[in-house]
Amino acid sequence: MLKITPGALREMFEHCKRDYPHEACGVLAGRGGLAARAVPMRNLHESPSSYEMDPREQLQLQRRLREENLESLAVYHSHVATEAYPSRRDIAQATAVQDFFDGHYVLVTLKEEGAPQARAFRIKDARVEEDELKEESG
Repeated sequence: MLKITPGALREMFEHCKRDYPHEACGVLAGRGGLAARAVPMRNLHESPSSYEMDPREQLQLQRRLREENLESLAVYHSHVATEAYPSRRDIAQATAVQDFFDGHYVLVTLKEEGAPQARAFRIKDARVEEDELKEESG
């Protein structure tokens, strides 16, 4: 299960809507399994169908999180016109980095205007397992 504060959920949704019509991407950070912050990252692809986080920006974020005693709990990104479910590309990307990142993948769908929805997944060895995404106060 991935727990997320109402504030972090709102920040993530606002970021995804702001970057529309391109996919948004970012990191959910926190500790103890509770994501308390959504940290927007730049999508190098600037595309409605793919994303890639800036590696330099990722390194800077990891340093900041260590200084703040926080950890990366999830990577999130949006799907602008499809369901919140990992695409083949998403699965391939997650499988390629599974030795370095074993957190959750959160997908936000913007398919229904004004009603973003999020789902959490674990992706390992190209297998997708949905996990509960639970809103919880910090």
